[in-house]
Amino acid sequence: MECEEIKKMLAMNHEMLMVLEHFQLAKLDYAKNIKIYTSIPQANVQIYIERLYSVGLIEKYSGSSVKRTQAKLKKTNEVHKHHTYYEITNKGHYILKDMTEREYIKYIEIDCLKLLSLKRIRKDCPDRCKKLYEMGLMDKNYEPTDMGFAVLDLARRRQIRIL
Repeated sequence: MECEEIKKMLAMNHEMLMVLEHFQLAKLDYAKNIKIYTSIPQANVQIYIERLYSVGLIEKYSGSSVKRTQAKLKKTNEVHKHHTYYEITNKGHYILKDMTEREYIKYIEIDCLKLLSLKRIRKDCPDRCKKLYEMGLMDKNYEPTDMGFAVLDLARRRQIRIL
């Protein structure tokens, strides 16, 4: 899978992006622990880990024990592995670094930008906001997230006509 396809996949699914960002923070972790830190259901976390693994953004950890210096969120100094641990690859680091508002604006339609900018429309049509919520550009209260505001700001700077 090419980098552009991977970026599109991450831009369209904010939960998968959150799992990858968790690996950036934790360095080394397993599905159940990711569920605790991200509040994403474990079944979904497992699916996202499999997808990220299949495209080469994470890899399986091969050691027999895990030290806190390797897994930043571990509470004990060293533990034997009881789960399948994964770690982010260099490709994962580079893809994550590129996930800015410039990536999101490539994949968002003008209609969605209008929804993001007009509060009245967001309140009246919550079903149309589902895509923005899945992309992480809007929260559950129909308000733009930080990334949503960054995308709107970039659209204005690029003089994309929203209204």
